[in-house]
Amino acid sequence: MAVLRFFRVVVFVVLALLTSGSSCESGFFVGIRSESEIFSALASRLSPNASIILPGDPRMVSNHQRWQAYSAPTYAAVVEVAVEEDVKETVRFANEHSLPFLAVNGAHGWTSTLGRMQNGLAISFTRMKGINISPNGRYAEFQPGLTSGEALRGLWAQGKQTTTGNCMCAGIMGVMLGGGHGLLQGIHGLLADQLLEARVVLADGSSVVASPESNQDLFWALRGAGHNFGIVTSLKYKIYDPIREWSQVQMTFTQDKLEQIFALSNNYVQEEDHPAELTTWITFIRRPDIDPDSAVISVLLIHAGDPTQLESCAAPFRALGPSEEQLHANVAYPELFRLNGQAESSSPCAKGMYRQALPVYLKSYSITAMRKVHDIFTDITSRYPSIASDSTVLIEGYSQQAVTSVPANSTAKPFRDYPLLLAPLLSYRDPSYSNDMIAASREVRRVLVEGSGEGRLNAYVNYASGDESLPELYGHEPWRLEKLRRLKAKYDPQGRFNFYAPIQARQSV
Repeated sequence: MAVLRFFRVVVFVVLALLTSGSSCESGFFVGIRSESEIFSALASRLSPNASIILPGDPRMVSNHQRWQAYSAPTYAAVVEVAVEEDVKETVRFANEHSLPFLAVNGAHGWTSTLGRMQNGLAISFTRMKGINISPNGRYAEFQPGLTSGEALRGLWAQGKQTTTGNCMCAGIMGVMLGGGHGLLQGIHGLLADQLLEARVVLADGSSVVASPESNQDLFWALRGAGHNFGIVTSLKYKIYDPIREWSQVQMTFTQDKLEQIFALSNNYVQEEDHPAELTTWITFIRRPDIDPDSAVISVLLIHAGDPTQLESCAAPFRALGPSEEQLHANVAYPELFRLNGQAESSSPCAKGMYRQALPVYLKSYSITAMRKVHDIFTDITSRYPSIASDSTVLIEGYSQQAVTSVPANSTAKPFRDYPLLLAPLLSYRDPSYSNDMIAASREVRRVLVEGSGEGRLNAYVNYASGDESLPELYGHEPWRLEKLRRLKAKYDPQGRFNFYAPIQARQSV
């Protein structure tokens, strides 16, 4: 307690020095004379292990720099909570003083709607990273600060495994709330399908349990549209005995093989033709050592279990004559993500970059459209060479068996029967590039939607860019949108959770 009292004195003194002479007329600090009073008052309500980080503190960058610099939120303070009561107190405090707030962990959201959050409170879970496995070994209790990498490695060390996101630095809670794709989804389902129970802090600072037995409507909404309804402070999550044997093969092809590659890939889009153990990722990347003039095509096949099945899937691609091939057999599951470029030290986890990505779900590949997308990507990376090494077109092909076995109306996650997820990912450091990057990404999206023959966009909310409509993110069925709006009015009537792909556009702060 002495440490906490010292911290509170420091917060008060530092803020008093920073704000002396200020009239504090920003509108965010209603009814309080100075920022120093705000944060010293909040500190007095937090648990001993909680912390408040202010702008100018080096930890604001080292611990809380955003992955996405484009249309990023800004914070008057970061509250590092340690227990659920800290979350409740911070939400109540923000409500009392008309401060916006945003729960953060991996700081990995792409959508531009996050930029509507300005000069508010970040509720950070970096101090809440516990994993407790149940006595029967069938589920684990997760705290909200875990990244996918931390959850994966923590379970693996205890002889367990579950569906996590693919990017190891992304917070597992945020990925789950949007549905969540992963390598094990063909066997066990999406991340959202693993949820058994969640504790949730609501917009008024109260907390509830959401499960099949309690607040069933909220439990439905959390699994696919959860960013809109509350802050998950803990969850019970299904876990499984691990698959010990993993293999992957990566082949790189020159662009003249494009049509053949996607013709072969279309053989795997039907559920009955795609092994539950297989994930197929294709990317367009720049490799001047292979082709200095055009993007090349990387085909990555990842397989759980008997590697002979991987070989049978790889053989048709290998027959096309790759320029380069790398095979990794008998790999431990956590090691896969280093090999396939999704570990915390990899480029996709680099923070502070501007990124444009516009997601599209597809049921099959239009080969004509894929050629056009390749040409758009080649053109933009030729015109802006500095973006080439960090940019790509993501083409994710997933097994669907366990995903489609979950009834479509049983969760808020739409588009369960779409096996392909595509998104241009243009990454750059110069913000003056943004208009051209957005234009190129939108052209890719237009081409893909046109090639799909559906005449409408189906998008993944976890990759949302911010310009999508509600039906494009949450499903085109009228009943689904009506239910989401009704639940939004029930659980968040003032729109306090309106920063991530909001179901209600109106802001109350």
